Amino acid sequence: MKKVLFFALLSLVCCQSYAQDFTHSTYLTGRSLKSAEKVKQIDYRQFQYIYLMAAPQWNQEDFTCPQEEITRKLVTEHQYIKDRNVEIIPLLIQQAHENGTKVLLSFAGEGFNEKVSSIDRQNKFIHMMMQFIDKYNYDGIEIDWEKQLQLPLHADFLSNIRLKLDSLEKKRNDDRHLYLTTALHSWQIYDKELADKLVANVDWINIMTYDMGGGIWGNIPKHNTPLDKIKKELAHLEVFDRDKLCIGLANYGFIYKNLTPDTKIEGKLNEYGEYFSYNDMLPLLQEGWTEEYDNKANVSYYFSPDKSAFVTMENPATILTKIQWIMEEKYKGVFWWEFNYDAIQPASQTGKIRHHLIDVVSHYLDGMTEK
Repeated sequence: MKKVLFFALLSLVCCQSYAQDFTHSTYLTGRSLKSAEKVKQIDYRQFQYIYLMAAPQWNQEDFTCPQEEITRKLVTEHQYIKDRNVEIIPLLIQQAHENGTKVLLSFAGEGFNEKVSSIDRQNKFIHMMMQFIDKYNYDGIEIDWEKQLQLPLHADFLSNIRLKLDSLEKKRNDDRHLYLTTALHSWQIYDKELADKLVANVDWINIMTYDMGGGIWGNIPKHNTPLDKIKKELAHLEVFDRDKLCIGLANYGFIYKNLTPDTKIEGKLNEYGEYFSYNDMLPLLQEGWTEEYDNKANVSYYFSPDKSAFVTMENPATILTKIQWIMEEKYKGVFWWEFNYDAIQPASQTGKIRHHLIDVVSHYLDGMTEK
């Protein structure tokens, strides 16, 4: 009996420790931040990390220029938009730090091949990154290289960034770790040698387990975030330790008109569908749209009253299913694309932004750590 109690207590302690180490993070687009008031209304305590998409706007030809000119244009002369003479992004970083949240600058978009395949341009690019995050007191860098991703070049690029981040850490001399993370599609295939090289230089990897249906680029409309497909594709990534992988959650989906699920069309789905946020969908439920849960995919479709249109979208129950499964499988954490899609604006200036779906995970994690 004593042994049973001992192992039960040990299991409880281990689960509680894992829940405390589990990371809950979000992507946040800089263009959505137009007021200091909104920055102050974010509940930073929900997230250990924010991946802020607010890198300086550059042209490809910028990195053919001398380093001094790049620095002047993209760093020294750079200013974020202001509200009442206060730069909004530095205010967000300050507010996040006051609440124990780290802010990583996300470098995303197209053109990575052009900037990285030439070692001269890559060095200039990385040098600019270091100067920029140092200027604004960021906690690190996130690389979101999605299109035309060359895996070996990507790994080399991150290795070189890590070296420069290490140098910047020493220069700052304040014992702060500068983080480096990257986002990968769930269908990427790595061999062990390349996987080991990647994880040696990043703190963790964000696996984009969304956009798994037809989206607006494919020709078959399907679930955006089917758990059965997520499980299948994550099995290909077992070459990585799970404590190096964060799993993506989506508070957006797609709406399609004059189509039914799993029906192949000629052409692309952008003729029939578009991106759709969780907040966009809520009014439809007041207009008679109905949910049909898919037991295999563990997510739902929502159909218009006449069945002429449908939405693929998560809901609080399906998000709860996902977070429970992710924690059972002992992954490092979860992250959201994107902060704004399910936001509930506060009733007063001093209130905090709440979320229809993000809060499901926050409350679940709070409950786990309290057990």
